[in-house]
This record gives sequence, structure tokens and C-alpha cells, in this order.
Amino acid sequence: MADQLQEMLQKIYAEGVDKAKAEADKIIEVARQEADKLKSDAQQDADRIIKEAKQKAAELDKNINSDLKMAAQQAMSALKQTIINSVLVEAVEANTDKAMQDTGFLQKLILEVLGKWSPDSSVVLTVPENKQKELEAFFKDSVKGVFSGNLKVEFSPVMKNGITIAPADGTFKLNFTDEDFANFFKSYLRPKAAQILFGE
Repeated sequence: MADQLQEMLQKIYAEGVDKAKAEADKIIEVARQEADKLKSDAQQDADRIIKEAKQKAAELDKNINSDLKMAAQQAMSALKQTIINSVLVEAVEANTDKAMQDTGFLQKLILEVLGKWSPDSSVVLTVPENKQKELEAFFKDSVKGVFSGNLKVEFSPVMKNGITIAPADGTFKLNFTDEDFANFFKSYLRPKAAQILFGE
């Protein structure tokens, strides 16, 4: 009887061990499958993150290159304008200033401007005060032959050179100074200078 009991216990024990082993194998298999799924999901997440990062990096690189290209073009354009302005200042401003300082040129300019006004107009002509002595005889002798209207000549202490002319009622004023001529010539010469300097 004791042998039978021992054998029965042995059988129950073996069945329990087999059952526990099968249950453990099942748990291990489920755990392995879950681990494989987690690993696969993690790999997919990692691949997605890497792909998105590469796309963002490529987009950022494209934007940076585009911004750099635009900045370079703007800088080049600004540099060209600076060079053109420097050349024009050197070529135009010195010459217009010199011309406006020349009393003979100023007299021709006055005669030309007054010659375009209606002879019966009332006009105010302003010239630099430093030219008063040089121009007094000119106004007495030469202007009357060109302009028979009512002419008032004023000598301005603040005007450096050139002339201004306006109707007596002051509705408008025309300036003929070295700065005005320089600006006119620079705007006219700027495209030509760009073409000569940069082939544009």
C-alpha cells in the first residue's frame, strides 16, 4: 500500500511538474511574443522617428540654402548699388558742384530758365549771396534782353550754389542746384553705370 501511495504521489508529482512546465513554457512563449512585438514596435517607431528627422533635416537644409541664396543675392545687389553710387558720386557730384560754382555757367543757366517763362510773368529768382557782386552787372545788362517781365532777384545767405525760381505768388518753386542736377544725372546714368560695371 505504501508503494502504491508512493507511486501515486510520484505520478501526481510528475503530472504537476509536466503541467507546471507546460504552463511555464506557455508563459515564456507569450512573453517572448510580447517581447518580439515590443521590439518590432520599437523598431518601427525608431524607423519612423529617423525618417521624420531626415525629412525635417532635408527641409531645414533646403530652407537654409534658400535663405542663404536670397541673402547672398541681396548682399550682392546692395554691394553693386553701393559701387554704382560711389562711382556716380565721384563722376557726377564733383563736376556738377564745379559747374555751379562757375559764374559763366550760372549766367547761362539763368538766361535759359528765364527764357522759358512768359515775358509778362512776375518771377522771384534766388541766387547765392556769395555770387551777388559777380552777378549784379549781369542782371542789369543781360537779363533784360531775355526776360521783360517783373523780375525780383533775392540773394540767399543759406544757398550754396545754383538758383531757384518761382512765380511771385509762390505757388511753386523750381530748384536748380548742384544737388538737384547731380540727382538727375545719377538717376539717368545709374542704368548705364550698372551695364558698364556689371554687364547688367
